[in-house]
Amino acid sequence: MLVPSKTPGRRDASIARITAQLDDWSRQLDALVVGYLEAGAQANDPYRLRVDGLRNTNASVRVKLEAYAGPSRHPGPVSVFRESIAEEWRDLETSLRDLVH
Repeated sequence: MLVPSKTPGRRDASIARITAQLDDWSRQLDALVVGYLEAGAQANDPYRLRVDGLRNTNASVRVKLEAYAGPSRHPGPVSVFRESIAEEWRDLETSLRDLVH
């Protein structure tokens, strides 16, 4: 779950936590990709499509994070950013939990 931020130092810490979680999910997704490739999953296999969709979602959130945390450094409250990615975040969190465990 994402943690609120009230100051620039906390904003940077929140961005670092979000980045770390996205990196962790990327590693998990990469491992799932290796698994389905080794298993010979076809391009239209539902499991493969789900994993690939989650990889796209992870990339989308990362692009939004980079835009938020980019050079302008006047991005607004992190709570607004968190709200903008809430649905994608929940999808990644829930789906990966289901796929990995």
